[in-house]
Amino acid sequence: MANAQRNESRDWIDPRFVQISRAEAAKILGRSPTEFDRLRKSDPECPKGFKDGVDRSARVRFRLSDVYSYSGVLMARGEEAENLEPR
Repeated sequence: MANAQRNESRDWIDPRFVQISRAEAAKILGRSPTEFDRLRKSDPECPKGFKDGVDRSARVRFRLSDVYSYSGVLMARGEEAENLEPR
């Protein structure tokens, strides 16, 4: 993809409306899909996602902006923990 095309895509791609898979969300967060599932169950700030259908087996999707926001939460927690450690 040419640089001009990349710049144009920024004009119309809004992370609030981009839906990604569980595996993609886990990859963005630097976690395995299994670890991401554990976070979804144990961390109330982790995005829960939404089903893309009514069937029980419908895939769970995540809003890209929610995954980015959660990544920020994890990084802030890491910085806080770093600041609390004795030096």
